Amino acid sequence: MEDSTVFLGMTLDCKLQEEGWKLNRNNYYQEGWLATGNVRGVVGVTFTSSHARRPHELPLRTNYNLRGHRSDVILVKWNEPYQKLASCDSSGVIFVWIKYEGRWSIELINDRSTPVTHFSWSHDGRMALICYQDGFVLVGSVAGQRYWSSMLSLDARITCGCWTPDDSQVYLGTASAQLVVMDVHGAMVSQVQLVAEGGIISMAWSCEKFKMEEGEEAGETNGGHVLAVALGSGEIVLLRGHDDVSPVRIHTGLRGNTLAMEWANSRELLAVAGTLIAEPNEPEDSPPYKNVVKFYSDNGALIYTVPIPYTQALVTALTWGHAARRLFVGLGGAVCTARVWRVVAPLQLLARVRAAAALRHPRLAAKLPLPPRLQPALASLFAHTIRVCIPLVASEDKSAKTGTTYLL
Repeated sequence: MEDSTVFLGMTLDCKLQEEGWKLNRNNYYQEGWLATGNVRGVVGVTFTSSHARRPHELPLRTNYNLRGHRSDVILVKWNEPYQKLASCDSSGVIFVWIKYEGRWSIELINDRSTPVTHFSWSHDGRMALICYQDGFVLVGSVAGQRYWSSMLSLDARITCGCWTPDDSQVYLGTASAQLVVMDVHGAMVSQVQLVAEGGIISMAWSCEKFKMEEGEEAGETNGGHVLAVALGSGEIVLLRGHDDVSPVRIHTGLRGNTLAMEWANSRELLAVAGTLIAEPNEPEDSPPYKNVVKFYSDNGALIYTVPIPYTQALVTALTWGHAARRLFVGLGGAVCTARVWRVVAPLQLLARVRAAAALRHPRLAAKLPLPPRLQPALASLFAHTIRVCIPLVASEDKSAKTGTTYLL
């Protein structure tokens, strides 16, 4: 990750093992790898941890820069069951990366010489959905074989797609706000006009990203799951399926071109990051961008809103990590990391958070006359989630810069 990084796609892998350390069930969801892509064609893979660890317990190497793309990297997607990473650039080249004996290498290359508008792995990791700007849709295997492909003649460009929770269908969204449903064999099931105007920019089902065990949540229907559809107007529509006659509409107040969203694995919480629409009479000294994260329930109720401290760039990506204890938001060359407590915070935790915010440095926290059992609890709030060296912005060695990390 470098100083010109634009984080356009981010996700977590919580199972990769590294030489020199072992991952057990107790800390399976407490650490993993964060993938980012930038305008220089570099894919960054960075170690993250949601608990305080001593330096010697970290993997031997905590950051990798994967080079091979010759244009802007526009998305990165982990395949957690098969331990692979897909990256795509603005020219339509897709790389599938694997890691072996401490080195990353390209296993597969897909290039139609046509820009890609969407890529996603199925929940079991066995299939990949690829949508192209010219209307071509491809579903292939994790090993690179083609299952089916189709050139769709639609009224508008396909902008995004997603797998249903049971991987039996794919949903495609278009720039004219049409929802196209296709089965696993490539046959069209339904075509629905979701709204009268605007376009669909992203979609997400309220389910776990991946099934890690055979037969997990296997195949019946999508009952109980909610599909969130983000529109170019900044609205989000919540549906129980493509034939839902009473969808819930959420007015986020965010710019549609900045909206990024993802469900927590618990299925009950939707995180939405974006930039607020500017008000007509804002003072001249107001920040360039007012960025926020909003949390919604699965019935569309707004639960909480938190401002993002970085205001110099638009939101470009968002992802949950560490069993929904962390939230990562990409903005220009910065990654903001949020700690998330999904319970009513006890008074002691609130006091520790206030103390850490006031002290702003672990050395000062160590000088507080606290009882021995409380000192580690306060010190843990200063532990960085992203475990990579982050040089000062003023450093003259630009080749060593990794961007700036901000805590929400």
